[in-house]
Amino acid sequence: MFGSGPGNRLRFGVLCLQLHLPVILFDGRLERPLLNMFLALGGQFCLKFVFANIIEVKLVERQNAFRMHPVTILFFIAFFGRIWGATGMLVSVPMMAAAKAAAQLMPALYRDPILVFLEGDKNAPARFKMLRQQRPAT
Repeated sequence: MFGSGPGNRLRFGVLCLQLHLPVILFDGRLERPLLNMFLALGGQFCLKFVFANIIEVKLVERQNAFRMHPVTILFFIAFFGRIWGATGMLVSVPMMAAAKAAAQLMPALYRDPILVFLEGDKNAPARFKMLRQQRPAT
């Protein structure tokens, strides 16, 4: 029904945005259902705009800085899922990103093995040094 082309993804996104509108429109408890419907729709469009044009752009710009190997991600999802269940699976990737961010502040003796483990690449320390030289100090 919805293929992988850009037009089909747009149609699917518009459909998902509209699914809740009949529920709001026909809710008898609301005094102004049309106003609530347009507020909900406008809020979703604003959030979509902010995420698509600001947050995702910043994440893609920093993609090289927070590169992680997929097998390492799956390992941590399984590990924290075993410990904390579904909550651990959801929290595992942000915890890995926080650990990698903290590792960037460590001395090279401790940082380099952590970067090699998280990225799954022996060249991770050299790439980190190159990225650090390119980025201005803040």
